Amino acid sequence: MADITLSTAIRSNLLSLQSTANFIDRTQGRLSTGLKVAGPTDDAVKFFQAKSLNNRAIDLGNRKAGIDQGISALETALKAADALEDLTGQMKGVVDSARSGDSTQRAEFATQLKELALQLEKLVNDASYQGLNLLNSTASKLSVRFSDKATSKLDVDGVDFQASAYFLNTAGGAVAATSISIIGGVVSGVLGFDALLSAYNFDDASALASFNARADVAISRLDETISNLQSKAATLATNVAILQVRSDFTAEYIGVLESGAGKLTVADLNEEGVNLLALQTRQQLGIQALSFAGQAEQSILGLFR
Repeated sequence: MADITLSTAIRSNLLSLQSTANFIDRTQGRLSTGLKVAGPTDDAVKFFQAKSLNNRAIDLGNRKAGIDQGISALETALKAADALEDLTGQMKGVVDSARSGDSTQRAEFATQLKELALQLEKLVNDASYQGLNLLNSTASKLSVRFSDKATSKLDVDGVDFQASAYFLNTAGGAVAATSISIIGGVVSGVLGFDALLSAYNFDDASALASFNARADVAISRLDETISNLQSKAATLATNVAILQVRSDFTAEYIGVLESGAGKLTVADLNEEGVNLLALQTRQQLGIQALSFAGQAEQSILGLFR
């Protein structure tokens, strides 16, 4: 089959139409995807720069998830600390109430003290988040990484609020586990009582004075225990605040990275819409120009008729 020879005018118009059609396809692609750089063939430098920024944003997103989980772990410990303070405060109330009760009432108060002490220990053991308990051992540790740098992290050491270390004496030292014994419902050793609460004879002045003296010691020990609990809770709260700041910063940083990547790859839809309209107009004009060039050749054909 013989090649078809096109005139210079027709070939020029045809090439212009083909070029316009390619630009229209590109513009329509940008409008449909919202990207002016969708792959390395569009602009290799910008594509890989944007990819690097997006990868960094994804990595920080994973770090933020870890930070948020760290916040939840600390908040679990704080909620438990609040509950421990409430239970310890109830123990103070029971001791105060025992000052004015009769023998039967004091026996009941002793049972209440025993139950409160047991609930304290159960609460400590239940205060775990995803297997991490920051209240039952000093060996527990929460480690939260902020970035890929090894030093960019926060370590939070656990505290020991088990019964053997939770209750403090008036000097602030922990009452040893061997001192904790539950006899007939009395938590002896821990609070300073040396006998059943109901065994004190309030009709005897010396016995009453002894009870009140030991009750004062018990209240002082519970106050010291609450003070230590509040101090440890304050440290946990400070760490929560630190993690919250890092979480907020990470979220903003991710936004900056994604915005930077977008500046490299995202198309201006208004501009692309105008471009498409202009290209479609140019395409129509090109078709008309091609038609005019074809009519010129048809006029030559008329000479042979």
